[in-house]
Amino acid sequence: MGDAQTKQAMRASAIAARDSLSAAERARRSAAICDELLAMAVSACKASGRLSPIVAVYAAMRSEVDLDMFIRTAYDRGWRVAFPCMQRAAAGQSMCMRAVSFADYRDGSVPFIKRPVTSFVPAPEDEARFPLVDPREIDVMAVPLVAFDDTGARLGYGGGNYDRYLPLLRPDCLVAGVAFAEQRVDRVPVEPHDRPLSRIIWA
Repeated sequence: MGDAQTKQAMRASAIAARDSLSAAERARRSAAICDELLAMAVSACKASGRLSPIVAVYAAMRSEVDLDMFIRTAYDRGWRVAFPCMQRAAAGQSMCMRAVSFADYRDGSVPFIKRPVTSFVPAPEDEARFPLVDPREIDVMAVPLVAFDDTGARLGYGGGNYDRYLPLLRPDCLVAGVAFAEQRVDRVPVEPHDRPLSRIIWA
C-alpha cells in the first residue's frame, strides 16, 4: 500500500476512533486539553513579555477536540482571537487567519466559522469586522489534526493548509497540536512538505 492509501486508511481509522467517544467523554477530555493549552499559552506569553497576545484557534467540527473553554478564557483575558478562514486562490483555496470579536463568536454568526471549508468572500464591511491577522503577529496557535505519532508527525485532512501556513509563523510562536489519545498511531507517513509539531496535547 502506498503512502497516499496508507494515509487515507489511517484517517478513516482515526476519525472512527474519535467518533466512537461519547459526547460526555469528548467534553471531559477537551476541558483537560484546554487547561493544558492555557497553561502553556500563559507561560509562553509571560516569557515573551506579551500581555495581550494573539491566539489562533479553530472551531471544532464533528468530533474534534472542542476548544470553546480555551477560546472563552482567551477572550476573558483580553487576548485577540483569530480563526482559520478559507479564501480563493489560484490553486483552489488558501488559509488565512481573521480576528473575531467575542460578540461575533458568541452569537455564532461568523460565516467562516459556520462553514469552515467554504471560501469566504468578504464584503467591504467584513474587512473591518474580521480583520486579517499577519501570521508573524500570532503568539499561540492550536492546530487540529486527524492522527499523530510520538515524533510529532501530524496527519491532517489532506488539504495541506496548515503545512503551508505554519512556516509563516515566527520561530517563537507557541504551536500545539490537539487531539484525543485514540488518534495516536505508531507512525504517520511523512512527505517532504509535511510539517511536524514540536508539541501535541492529548488526553
